[in-house]
Amino acid sequence: MSLSQLVPEPAANVLAQLKTQVSRIRERAKDVFEKGASGVQVASVVSDATDEFIVSLLNSAAQQLTTDIREMILAHGVVIAVGGSGRAELCPYSDTDLLFLYRKPAGVAFDEFSGGIVRDCWDAGLKLGHSQRTLSGAVGMGKTEPQFATALVEARYLWGSESFFQRFKRVVDRKVIFNRRKAFINACLAGRSEEREEQGDTVNRLEPDLKKSLGGLRDIHLIRWIGYACHGTAEIDSLKNRGALTSEDAQRLAEAHNFLTTLRVDLHFSHARADDVFIRDEQLRIAEKRGIEGDAGQRPVEKLMQTYFIHTGNVADISQRFVDRNAPGSIWHRVLERVVGHTINGYCRLTPNGVDVVPQKRQEVCSSLEEILKLCHYAMQYGTGLAPLMVDAIQQAAPLLPDEVSDEAASLFRKMLRLHGRLGSMLRTLFRTRILDILIPDVTRVRGLLQFNQYHSYTVDEHTFRAIEACEKLQHDDSSAGTAYRNVRHKATLHLALIMHDLGKGFDEDHSDVGRRIAMRIASRLGLSDHKREMAELLVHQHLKMSHLAFRRDISDPQVVMQFAHDVGSPEVLRMLYVLTVSDVTAVGPGTWNDWKADLLADLYDSTFMVLSGEHAQFRGEQRLARAKEHVRSAVAPVGDGFDDGGWREWIDEQLEAFPPHYFANESADRIARDLDIIQRLSPDEIIVEGSNNRETGTVDFRVIAGGNHADGCFHKLAGVLSAKRLEILAAQISTSRDGVVVDGFQVRDTDFAGEAPESRIEEVRAAVQSVLRDKQSVEDLFRGSRRIGDSANAKPISGQDTRVVIDAESSDRCTIIDVFAHDQPGLLYTISRQLYEAGLSVWLAKIATNLDQVADVFYVTDGAGRKITEGDRLRALRDSLQTCIEGFARLDS
Repeated sequence: MSLSQLVPEPAANVLAQLKTQVSRIRERAKDVFEKGASGVQVASVVSDATDEFIVSLLNSAAQQLTTDIREMILAHGVVIAVGGSGRAELCPYSDTDLLFLYRKPAGVAFDEFSGGIVRDCWDAGLKLGHSQRTLSGAVGMGKTEPQFATALVEARYLWGSESFFQRFKRVVDRKVIFNRRKAFINACLAGRSEEREEQGDTVNRLEPDLKKSLGGLRDIHLIRWIGYACHGTAEIDSLKNRGALTSEDAQRLAEAHNFLTTLRVDLHFSHARADDVFIRDEQLRIAEKRGIEGDAGQRPVEKLMQTYFIHTGNVADISQRFVDRNAPGSIWHRVLERVVGHTINGYCRLTPNGVDVVPQKRQEVCSSLEEILKLCHYAMQYGTGLAPLMVDAIQQAAPLLPDEVSDEAASLFRKMLRLHGRLGSMLRTLFRTRILDILIPDVTRVRGLLQFNQYHSYTVDEHTFRAIEACEKLQHDDSSAGTAYRNVRHKATLHLALIMHDLGKGFDEDHSDVGRRIAMRIASRLGLSDHKREMAELLVHQHLKMSHLAFRRDISDPQVVMQFAHDVGSPEVLRMLYVLTVSDVTAVGPGTWNDWKADLLADLYDSTFMVLSGEHAQFRGEQRLARAKEHVRSAVAPVGDGFDDGGWREWIDEQLEAFPPHYFANESADRIARDLDIIQRLSPDEIIVEGSNNRETGTVDFRVIAGGNHADGCFHKLAGVLSAKRLEILAAQISTSRDGVVVDGFQVRDTDFAGEAPESRIEEVRAAVQSVLRDKQSVEDLFRGSRRIGDSANAKPISGQDTRVVIDAESSDRCTIIDVFAHDQPGLLYTISRQLYEAGLSVWLAKIATNLDQVADVFYVTDGAGRKITEGDRLRALRDSLQTCIEGFARLDS
């Protein structure tokens, strides 16, 4: 009789009892959690109860066996908790990690026995991560699979032969870990590195994985694994007792471990499944659940996430320093450290690991801010960093240093700021050791400070360091910004402004205004001259100005450029502000810097530089117009015999001069020639719709050229058609020829297709545009057909920003400028543009910006006669009507 016949599948009533037991484990854990237990305590409760359940299951199954088979399995088999189960650290819906280990005499019997246990666990609702191996098989797997090897570090006896377990531990320790320590540690580091790359290489990911993101629980596990290999223990307290961790680091790890585990337990209970990604909705929920109170400058969720980032920042820092101290180098590396390392000034040594201080001098050096900064300056001059042990020593000494900054210390820091190449890296070291907090005390407040929106991908501190690193890379960049950076004479002032540019965040007041006051105070603290202090203040106060003008204003308007030049004041400050802006935008997040932004900023920089210096500018409106005229004359032939040579040139000049300046700033000469060729052939009732995939941007470009019969209300109708067809409008340009021909361009993203939009899709949009412009179909009909308008009205805004309409009647000589900030919904652009049309306004230029759930759209408008609106009463009425219209639209279907 086979074992499977001796141990039949459990009856339905037994299976129901098992499911009830597993449910009760989670219910009891949830009750304990809701009564205030910490995450670590709950994980321990779940682990103990799960152990008890599995052991009971094993005993019950064993009792059903014959005596001979039971004794054979107990003598030659063992069930071992590994991984998280081995640490006795089990979240409510985590996998239970088990290793079924056996010797050959148990063979088939143990295989069938363990198979029944696995089946029963899964049927009961307990998800297993398990494997079944012989001792030699486990050792072999441990040598080739790092994830399996690290799980074995946490091995804990659960059931079966204790003597076999002890033998297993001895063999694994010797053959998998201690005798191949270097290979084991390197495999741990390689595996963790891959995991970090998948999650993003920063602590400050705004929707982090509590386990796998940098600074998450996995980095605490990494310390345990390397600690076991190097010091024979994986316990944090034991590593502290053996001198492998300082008391402060051990305490920070314990606090972070409990904080992260508590969040993880909360997520598991919230979703009733294993889920470790801390998404924004969960951040909002937990902040509210914990009763965190916001203040004028910081929302409750931002305070919660600031605490999260401080903990994960500590874990990332401690784990990196622990790795640096314990990761094995090659024999050649150690020889180099002893032989090639040389003395810099009698007690500092340049080693392959960075600049270090002889042990007997470390305490003396670390007791002086000036000596620490000298050491940092030496390291930067030699193109390296500080040695790991030196970083540890500085971090321990930093709390004992005085808060004052001497003239010598200020001078040394300014010298460091003049250098580039290693500045970002060294500033990160000063930040981790809290030396930067002494130099610039306001840094402390922005540690882990979250910007709870979908535009910024990083916290304020991480964004700042990335901006400095982006700035340094410009030294070797052949772009306009790279040239500007190389020509900046006051690099220390520029770099200091980059450090300070966002220090004003987290207050109710505009962060640029707060930042200006901080810059004034810090510039004095660091001993800047009056001239450099004024430059730093201006750069911090105006750090958003250039991007605002380039991305949200018509920079072909001479008045915009003249006013900006007046505000900046000098070519040197312009260079610095340009470089700061490029660095700032680049550091916002992946993909935020693109060719379009680069071109706009370069155009504005070039035009303003011309005003300030009188030197030749790269882009000039007059030159563009002249080149366009020349190209069109040579590329386009008149149709028919209606023009002689002089008349043809005059027609071209009249057509081109009627187009707005932004048309020439954004269109190539070839495109302008094609437009003019179409216009001369176009009948008043004709509509041309072109669509093409832009592989570089992953978007679809639509161009509509419509005869004068269709000009009335054309823009809002086009916006409506595109929205109704589920196209996300990213940019729009509106132009009208002298004869009233509409030339409108739209850049859209088609989310209906993973790759390029097929020709059938472009044809579908073309037909819809022609149908609506010919009044054969209304936009509302299209929306009803697609169920598109207001679809996301019920979606909770992520950023929480209120609808806002701002009207600017000063910046442009030709137009009134309307800025709209609102929660994005399908059909919103159509609603706004239709409201403008119904108000009797013509849209001259539109700049569309969408950041996930928020729009920041700009409209340049005139009245029906092409005049700018300046009357105060009319402006207020226009603002109020738009505000009411948008807010009413937001309530649609809610």
